[in-house]
Amino acid sequence: MSLSEKIATNMKTAMKAKDSVTLSTLRLLRSAIKNKEIDTQRELTEEEVTAVIKSQVKQLKDSLESFMSAGRDDLAEGVSTELAILEIYLPAQMSDEELETVVTKAVQDSGASGMPDMGKAMGVAMKAVAGGADGNRVKAIVQKLLAMLIVVLVFPTDALAAIPMIDTNEASAWIEGGLRVFRVLVLWFGVVSVANLLKGGFGYMTSSMRDDGHASAMSLMANGVIGTVVVAGLFSIASVYLNVIV
Repeated sequence: MSLSEKIATNMKTAMKAKDSVTLSTLRLLRSAIKNKEIDTQRELTEEEVTAVIKSQVKQLKDSLESFMSAGRDDLAEGVSTELAILEIYLPAQMSDEELETVVTKAVQDSGASGMPDMGKAMGVAMKAVAGGADGNRVKAIVQKLLAMLIVVLVFPTDALAAIPMIDTNEASAWIEGGLRVFRVLVLWFGVVSVANLLKGGFGYMTSSMRDDGHASAMSLMANGVIGTVVVAGLFSIASVYLNVIV
């Protein structure tokens, strides 16, 4: 039985049972499906019907959030009931373990090699998940997997091939710890660079143009500036990857 047929059957059942809430909810859903069919001028596929249901669910969730924020518990309760009715028609949601396995394989299949390929990886992952998980859950895992590909910058290995052998959460924890340590080390180099810059500046002001100390001071300042710029860049890159993982 298709989703449309199941909805129609449940509408009849709700009508016989005089279940007004279920009946009105399904009527609105059926109307949304019909409107989509009018727009496309054809019968919707199962995937398209599911997309319509998800759209209705999203609208209800937004309304629920608004009502709860406004303290309208009475309206929130009604919306929660409608949500429960519609969610029956959505695919069963994957567990975290199942989702991680599916998304990991999808990222491999996508050929993604880093964060710039986020869009491509997400497209393949969402298709593989086939409605079995919310897009935000999929995005979080894809981001973690792509962030782990920073290893490629250090080790010439096929990181994607290695990912299935590693627990994603454990690997993320190791990478997070490594990035935090790396940032601390970078900051220490930054302190040295700033110290050289200040020392060079002081030496430049106190030395004569003809004094050897003048050239030495200029060299210290140059090293300080270069070091500071490099440190700022490395710290920023590490922070970006850290934000993605966390």
